[in-house]
Amino acid sequence: MITAFQATRIAGLLYSKPSCVANAALPRPLGAKSTHAVLCLRPGKRKHVQKGTLKTYSESQAINFQSGSGSNAQPTVQFPVESIKSNLQREIDGTKRGIFGTKAAKSQAIEDLLQQLEEQTPALNVTEAMDQLNGGWQLLYTSLTIKGARKTKLGLREFVTLGDFRQTVDTGTNRAVNKVCFSVTGLGNLSGSLTIIAAFEPVSPRRVSINFESASLVPQALEKLFASNYDLLLSIFNPEGWLDITYVDETHRVGRDDKGNVFYLQRC
Repeated sequence: MITAFQATRIAGLLYSKPSCVANAALPRPLGAKSTHAVLCLRPGKRKHVQKGTLKTYSESQAINFQSGSGSNAQPTVQFPVESIKSNLQREIDGTKRGIFGTKAAKSQAIEDLLQQLEEQTPALNVTEAMDQLNGGWQLLYTSLTIKGARKTKLGLREFVTLGDFRQTVDTGTNRAVNKVCFSVTGLGNLSGSLTIIAAFEPVSPRRVSINFESASLVPQALEKLFASNYDLLLSIFNPEGWLDITYVDETHRVGRDDKGNVFYLQRC
């Protein structure tokens, strides 16, 4: 016969032990180390066990449930990298890609999140990431800024508007085509672009050297508009130097250049 005390002990053991899904394989960006996770479905904080180190993530980061109720609800994992990207997008919204500068607190918040993203690929090797680098990219944020006299000289305070910043990487020829789009009010809504072609070459596991090859402004009316400040325009957007690829996966990329600028891009 079970005493009341024994019954209490048994109930405590049954209801305090969490239900876990162990050794769930985590998809990872290139260069990230193999990991396993233990997801505990007890209310409160979820524990993520990685190579013997216990990290605590909030419930929104650790696990969600697909539509359904009761026993039919299926757990789905929301991995940290996707949470970081979501937070980055929220911080970046409204910054106009950061090209005209952002407030110190905002830029620091973005920098912190970019560093968290970079930590996901500690063993990234550029030569192994060529397939992921290849193709089209669109700039989401940069710490490169156009402010003060430079902004005024280029007409960016008044009648010239910056559009998309796009890049096409061809790993077959080791060439990158950077395209900055402009629109001009007062000239029949003129639109055009600055295109810069550069060659690149891997020089270390994460770094590529970049050599300027050519630049062009189209249409001719836009070329005339920037004629007196063309050298200034090139000095801002010329990628000559080197670039460290600090994060890359199927959809996003982070790079840091020799001038101290960071670039966050999305595949397009």
